[in-house]
Amino acid sequence: MAVPTSNAYYSPLQNQIVFPAGILRPPMFDLAADDAVNYGAIGVVIGHEISHGFDDQGSRFDELGRLKNWWTDEDRKAFESRATCVVDQFLLGESIGDLGGVSIAYAAFLKSLEGKLRPKDVDGFTPEQRFFISYAQSRGDSTRIEAQRLMVKTDPHPVARWRVLGPLSNFEPFYRAFGCKDGDKMVRPPEIRCKIW
Repeated sequence: MAVPTSNAYYSPLQNQIVFPAGILRPPMFDLAADDAVNYGAIGVVIGHEISHGFDDQGSRFDELGRLKNWWTDEDRKAFESRATCVVDQFLLGESIGDLGGVSIAYAAFLKSLEGKLRPKDVDGFTPEQRFFISYAQSRGDSTRIEAQRLMVKTDPHPVARWRVLGPLSNFEPFYRAFGCKDGDKMVRPPEIRCKIW
């Protein structure tokens, strides 16, 4: 990728994640924004790319980039069982990355708050709510329906709307942040919620 490209990727052959400079600007990263906003945007992208090292494809490469099974049979079986939920709900590799990315970034965000004064609410939104709002805004787009149809047929990534709704509908911290209850539109019943890690 060229330096100004706004994208990121994981390379299993080099066991590395790459972030061209172009992604390190708003809405993905903003020096003037607070931690909630940056963890919700670029933090999720970082977590997403890290997750690819452990998804249905990346997990088949070892730390040196060799195509080699380094998981125990028990771990592989458990992963595949949990991944079935993601297949049933949306797409596999990229959706595992999205779900993992939100989980990793949110845990990192909460860790960043330890030992500090709690950040103030902004515009009536708590730091936790702003994390999720930032995530949704960084993934949101207004792709025409024709382009979405093409994307569904040719791109391993879900369309932007489902990259937000899919992971968050499985994520209990999102429910807590917004006071969601069983039966609400974004809340999946506990028995069908996807949790990979």
